[in-house]
Amino acid sequence: MHSMQMPWYARVVFTAGRPIVLLAALVMSVPGEIRMAQIAGWHGWITWLMPVSVSVYAGCAAVVSEVRRRAKAPGRTTATIGAGAALGLALAAQLVAHLFDQGYIATSGFLVAAVSAVPPLVVAHMLHMAATPETELSAAERIQDLEVLLDAMANELAEALDRDGRELLSRAAGIANDLDALAEEAAELAEEAEAELAEEDPADSASATSDSSRQAVPMEDIRAAIAVIKADKKRKLSGPTLAGELGCSTRTGYRYLRLAQAA
Repeated sequence: MHSMQMPWYARVVFTAGRPIVLLAALVMSVPGEIRMAQIAGWHGWITWLMPVSVSVYAGCAAVVSEVRRRAKAPGRTTATIGAGAALGLALAAQLVAHLFDQGYIATSGFLVAAVSAVPPLVVAHMLHMAATPETELSAAERIQDLEVLLDAMANELAEALDRDGRELLSRAAGIANDLDALAEEAAELAEEAEAELAEEDPADSASATSDSSRQAVPMEDIRAAIAVIKADKKRKLSGPTLAGELGCSTRTGYRYLRLAQAA
């Protein structure tokens, strides 16, 4: 896109003409607005504040409206409405002041009330524009806010998963301990059941007196194995452990244990 080329004198008028015209228009508006203040009942130096409350306010509202419109910032609608109202107020002040001075209209209660309401309305709208954010968040700022929010959510999720994971591990360890205890109890019950079966076996009862003569392992070896088992604190003396030590069947281990205890 090519920049607009203007001759030097056009650039001078474009650059210097706008502030000159603005200043001239403001100066010409001052007498009429002062006259409006006098009609409403103000006197002295206070009447000089009416141009500030009307013309300067109109210029401020117009600038704020345009800036926020271009930036698509919040408050641009109310700023535009305020700028239009300020322009209408300044125009009405000039018209009423000149019509009054030329004798076309006379003062009235409505006119005095309308002019007296100008300063409070200007104050309210100026405070509203000051309280409204000047610009919206940029895309980068929004992304940054979202990243902060996502980081916080990720941290909370990680903490929750870590806490739940530790709780699950604790429960799993408790269940494993319970299973070990149940396995030990089951093994003890199995040993007791095998012992009872071995005691109730008719063949073993009938040959109880000849067990020592039918044993394949000498009594000295049985007692030595029992001594080894008792010396090991991690092992419990039982039919299965004795059978494992001697390398025989579990039933034979129970039988050897009974023989050793009876001897």
